[in-house]
Amino acid sequence: MRELDPRTTTELINRWERLCGLPDECIPAGTQTLRQRQQRLDAKVNLAGGINEDFYLAQLAALGRPDATITRYDKSTFTCSSACTDAVNAPEWRYYWQVNMPAATNTTWMTCGDPCDSALRVWGDTVVECVLNKLCPSHTYVIFKYPE
Repeated sequence: MRELDPRTTTELINRWERLCGLPDECIPAGTQTLRQRQQRLDAKVNLAGGINEDFYLAQLAALGRPDATITRYDKSTFTCSSACTDAVNAPEWRYYWQVNMPAATNTTWMTCGDPCDSALRVWGDTVVECVLNKLCPSHTYVIFKYPE
C-alpha cells in the first residue's frame, strides 16, 4: 500500500516519476535525495490551485522563497486623466507579471580564469524560474527581478 502514495513510494518511484514527467529540465536527474524526489512527486500529483497570485506565492514558498512578492501590470493604461504617480503601462503589459526575488540570491562574477566569452555576472534561481515558467499561463510572461 505504501507504493500507491507518492509521498511514501520507494520501489515504484521510477515508474511514478516516468508517468509524471519527472525529473524534468528544472531539476536534473540524480541531484535529489529520495525524500526530495517523493516531495516533488507529491507536489506534481497533488498540485492544487488556480491561476492567481496566492497560488504562485505558495509555489514560491514551497521552493524556498517565502519572501518573494509579485507585481502585476494589469492595471489600467496611463491616460491624460491618470494621476502623476500612476504607472505608464501600455495595454500589452496586462500579459506581464514580475516576481520580486528576496535579497538572498546566487551571484557568480567573472574571474580572470574564465573564458573570454563568459558573462560578467550570472545570477538567478534557475529552479524557481523553470518551475514558474512551466506553471504560468501560456499567454503571459514572467519577469524575474533580483536585487542589485
